[in-house]
Amino acid sequence: METPPNLWPDLTTDAPEGEVSVTVAHQELEFDPNLIEHLVSRVVEGEDQCIRQLEVTLMSAEELRELNRSWRKADYDTDVLSFSLCDGNALDGEIYVSLDFARTHCQTYGATYAEEVCRYIVHGMLHLLGYEDDTVRGARTMRRKEDEYLRSAGVTGI
Repeated sequence: METPPNLWPDLTTDAPEGEVSVTVAHQELEFDPNLIEHLVSRVVEGEDQCIRQLEVTLMSAEELRELNRSWRKADYDTDVLSFSLCDGNALDGEIYVSLDFARTHCQTYGATYAEEVCRYIVHGMLHLLGYEDDTVRGARTMRRKEDEYLRSAGVTGI
């Protein structure tokens, strides 16, 4: 699946403070790292946060399942994992996203591939910021915020 053309606002001028590292580790699927930096900046701005360091890795479903198995002792596929390294006020962590999961599930949810990948990234960031989705109320709050940040980044018209 191809990455959509770069239709977002000037992505070079809104990088968040701190370091954002994006790695596309998938052997077949690609994604625009500039869009990820743009999206991250929207979430950081909207949550009134700053970044110390954020690493986003886009990988295969198999690799993400292995991470889930080794770090969470959970042997099942997942769309996103996030690990907080924070010891202060600045955002510091790692987000791992399955591009295979996004490609497979985007049509199920009526989204594009780009929208689905971006939703996973925002979801991971929200977890790093302390949001939880283990209750109905928490899940609704996270979904509302995901939609808000996807809209503000110009990724979706939801």
